[in-house]
Amino acid sequence: MPEVDFAREQICAHRGASGAYPENTRSAFDAAASAGAGWIETDIQCLADGELVIFHDAHLGRTASGSAQVTSLSWPDMAELDVGSWKGNTFSSERALRCEDLIAWQAEAPDRPGIVWEVKCEDDPEAVAAAAAAVTRRLRDAGDHRCIVSSFSRDVLVALRRQLPAIPMALIAEALPEDGVAFCQQHDLGGMHLDGHQLTQASARAVLDASLALRCYTINDMNDAERLVALGVSMVMTDFPERCLARD
Repeated sequence: MPEVDFAREQICAHRGASGAYPENTRSAFDAAASAGAGWIETDIQCLADGELVIFHDAHLGRTASGSAQVTSLSWPDMAELDVGSWKGNTFSSERALRCEDLIAWQAEAPDRPGIVWEVKCEDDPEAVAAAAAAVTRRLRDAGDHRCIVSSFSRDVLVALRRQLPAIPMALIAEALPEDGVAFCQQHDLGGMHLDGHQLTQASARAVLDASLALRCYTINDMNDAERLVALGVSMVMTDFPERCLARD
């Protein structure tokens, strides 16, 4: 049991409840919701046909059979891939999802978690333009969809900020970059997502003093989670949301 009672909104399930379930799948998202997580973090990539697939790796091979570069594929190539068996035969029915599938999943019940979208993108102008256009199409008319858009790609964030001015956005980095706070302020990004293991008191203070939200990944030890919350972190991303939100 955690020493601290974490609030629902403080806990974000990293790729769903990916410690016990295959990451970025319906079963992982269902488990995260059942555990009481306020948020789910997930990955989206733009396929060759403009569809947005929920998938982390740049290439097939770890969580789905094959070796192709994901962005070279189209949705029919991805749709029937088994993305669950790598975690156990119990999950052999899991198939890849699209961005709109998770938006619809969230809308199925009023207490479903918010979604932290991590936009995966190469730093190439054509890739950036394609990803920004695809994300804009899916999110611009998504109604009451509760989300945060994040990326390591500064170019994607700049492009998306112009197209989606009302959606909260955040820059992802490992340790706090020297120009990270200034970049967020310049482009009206409301937060930073940093590696919680590398977060120091000084870097936390720099982010918070700039009135930016500070969220951290990927923390599976409850002592580490408590340390981060004490530093002012508003959201802890974890593979095991059930550990943080364990009930008596």
